[in-house]
Amino acid sequence: MPKIAIREKHVINMGGWLCERKVNLPYRDIVIGNPFNEPVKIESPIYSLEAIEEMKKMGLIIEPVYTYDRLVDKLNKVKAIIQSIP
Repeated sequence: MPKIAIREKHVINMGGWLCERKVNLPYRDIVIGNPFNEPVKIESPIYSLEAIEEMKKMGLIIEPVYTYDRLVDKLNKVKAIIQSIP
């Protein structure tokens, strides 16, 4: 399975990597933040809610983006969380 590397202390948007035909998500997108001081690889595309839960267990910051949310606000929120971590 392909993987995506998230650089240390960076945030990515998974919009194009969610496979909506395989997983019925209650939101339209997710933002993932890497709070660690080293890169992390995640599997992509995302085919299940279990894959998202595994990323949470890894310690990544997962922020769902609902239809009424602004993507920029969610990206900034996750960036602020990462910056607050020493």
